[in-house]
Amino acid sequence: MICERCRGTGFEIVEKDGREFAVKCACRKTTGSVESGDALLRACRLPPRYQHCTLAHFEPGNPSLASAHERVMSYCSGYPHLGQDEGLGLLFTGDSGVGKTHLAVAVLQELVTTKGASGQFWDFHELIREIRNSYNEETKITELEVLEPVVSCDVLLLDDLGAWKMTDWMLDTLFFILNSRYMAKCATLITTNFPDAPPQTAAADASHHRQEYLVERIGAPLRSRLMEMCLVIPMAGNDYRQIRQDGKNVGAWAGSQASPSKPRPPRPRFGG
Repeated sequence: MICERCRGTGFEIVEKDGREFAVKCACRKTTGSVESGDALLRACRLPPRYQHCTLAHFEPGNPSLASAHERVMSYCSGYPHLGQDEGLGLLFTGDSGVGKTHLAVAVLQELVTTKGASGQFWDFHELIREIRNSYNEETKITELEVLEPVVSCDVLLLDDLGAWKMTDWMLDTLFFILNSRYMAKCATLITTNFPDAPPQTAAADASHHRQEYLVERIGAPLRSRLMEMCLVIPMAGNDYRQIRQDGKNVGAWAGSQASPSKPRPPRPRFGG
């Protein structure tokens, strides 16, 4: 029998304080079969480039990364978090190339395979583009269809938050996603290249070459909601992409130096 609340979608729209929120329908807890770990992983939309990213394959190269690895291991062990921390997610911050996406994907894969959680991976800008392309002013059902698995999955990974300048529409859409998941007590994993700091700290930073802060990209209300939803995991280290590139260049140079040179022809001898 089809559920009258969600009409078989497992997704119910509720209204609170003049806003609409997507929440899991109660029927999801009593109907449906348990999917295999492989099937759940396939549904996560993991890009092939990141499918190798597991907790076992993460190699922390300094104390900061080792601490991050230890904290996510503890997080995965304790999932799902109950009580005051129910629905708690993770916010990975740090410069490019330190392994934020690797650890976030590793957490997603760990929770899917060992805890049976449903998950989704989205590059944030790709998600925004997908929603915009489906938007129809006359019928908003297509937009809700795109948002349904994003809002209702057990674990959502939003990669590279803040990489693009945020328009008002993008901010509203992000607030809808985060607030809906917050209300539903669903875990959200987020990576960003921008450091986190309270608005007062960001405003007081007058250094000439400082990096923009996350709060300056997404605004104070959204940053405040993230602080309620997520445990912050700061990560510091060298850009592994640059290290790999430097290694390739050094290897190529060393190879050229090690290659045997062509033998020179004997010099002609003149005279007796």
